[in-house]
Amino acid sequence: MHTKGSELVLQIVNKKQYLLEEKSDDILKALTCDESQKIINTSGEFRSRIYTSLKTIYTFVKQVLSPDKSCKNAVSEVAVKRLLDGQEPVSTNTGSYTKARARLPEKVIYSLVKSVGLSSVEKALSCWKPYGREIKVFDGTTITLQDSKANNIAYPKHSNANRNVGLPQLRLVAVLSLTTGGVVDYAMGAVKGKGTGEISLLRSILNCINEMDIVIGDRLFCNFFCNRQTNRIYTSPLK
Repeated sequence: MHTKGSELVLQIVNKKQYLLEEKSDDILKALTCDESQKIINTSGEFRSRIYTSLKTIYTFVKQVLSPDKSCKNAVSEVAVKRLLDGQEPVSTNTGSYTKARARLPEKVIYSLVKSVGLSSVEKALSCWKPYGREIKVFDGTTITLQDSKANNIAYPKHSNANRNVGLPQLRLVAVLSLTTGGVVDYAMGAVKGKGTGEISLLRSILNCINEMDIVIGDRLFCNFFCNRQTNRIYTSPLK
């Protein structure tokens, strides 16, 4: 039995599969445009001749989209592609790739997400927007992280959790465009401590919501209100 929900999921699966196919160069186009190149060039020096900053980000994106999200599969695809292109064969050891990925500054990834997301919104056809207005939705979630010392320091466990039980978690709030499906901004933080709630994180990125935008959020954000005269979003003080 097909439902509307299952059809939407199937569309997403098909789109991800298309982006992974060799004939699709949408990912590469997004990463090699002038604005993206300026951002990627701030990544610093990458000593590896194989995993340059651009190659590392490109491989990372395809790894996330792939049903097999292992580093082994990602590196194997790089090796196979080089052989098909008549280039010098490389090792399928994941060490070089994981080290190159770890060297990518978080600021570069953040800037790329915003740049690609906003660029797609600007290029969207006006007929995609109801009443000519951009629709944006915001929501939050938590992500379980690797149980490393650094992660436990940066993202401490919640106070009601046993110190030696559970994994560190990261809270993520994103603003997405319903016109294109892209992320236009996001904020991350711990799940414990002042200013780490979803409402606080959203306030830190409110500048991505423009006048005349239509915004959608769940009841957690009930202390937000809109000035009817200016159609601007404002927040009421937290009690």
